[in-house]
Amino acid sequence: MKLSILHITTFFIMTIFMSAQECEYAEYYRLVDSAKKDYSNQNFKEANQKFKLAFSKTDFPLGRDLSFALISANKSKDDNWAGTIAKKLAKGGIPLRYFGKYKKEKWYKEFSSEFENHSSYYKDSLNPVLRDKLLNLIEKDREFNSKYHEWRARKTELTLRELINGANKILQEFEVLTKEYGFPTERIIGYNYVRRKNTVESFPIEALIIHIYQRGVLIFEKEIPKIVCNGGLHPQWIETLKKIHGFGDSTGVEQEMKARYEKYRGAE
Repeated sequence: MKLSILHITTFFIMTIFMSAQECEYAEYYRLVDSAKKDYSNQNFKEANQKFKLAFSKTDFPLGRDLSFALISANKSKDDNWAGTIAKKLAKGGIPLRYFGKYKKEKWYKEFSSEFENHSSYYKDSLNPVLRDKLLNLIEKDREFNSKYHEWRARKTELTLRELINGANKILQEFEVLTKEYGFPTERIIGYNYVRRKNTVESFPIEALIIHIYQRGVLIFEKEIPKIVCNGGLHPQWIETLKKIHGFGDSTGVEQEMKARYEKYRGAE
């Protein structure tokens, strides 16, 4: 099953690469997917080499991938490379607290002594304000989605206007954010450190886009391949988003929410 998923992903990557003049992350995604397969099979030395090759394809590897690569490097006793990966994570905004589990590694002492120099890159070159705005919007979207599902299950009541206004608020805030800053890739906002779990994770921006699609607006529909090539989304989302739709005809929030209201409350 894992192998077939890898093959499907590779096919989409090559489709992007062939259909675009420039696709910085095309080869990167293919190599990372292969490295993660080796990682899951605990073939850390092979994974380590593939991560190295993948990261040579771009000047900004993605945060979640770096976290897997750091483990692979340590398991492979590749200390110099592990230190290099740690520096990349620090420059992307990952705090020193995250690296506490690596205190016994040979590279850690030098890395920690120079940590402020590495982390200053994040403060000077990336956009933590946009990062916070994105995370805040993702939380608002999660809350509205949860409230909608409670309404659908008749655990709470919302008027049609409340449904329309709630969905429109999420959409408009995302449109304003992307118009002002551009699509929020990690290259712009840095990496997503989840403090309560002490992990580096991808920003759950795919869920936000899926919900907007389901609410009747196919946002960035024509730009998705370009966003993928810029490292903003994994290639699998090119085909996945084509299959996402709501109950209406994807002509807007109001039309979609009217269709939902009729489906779940129309008989009353």
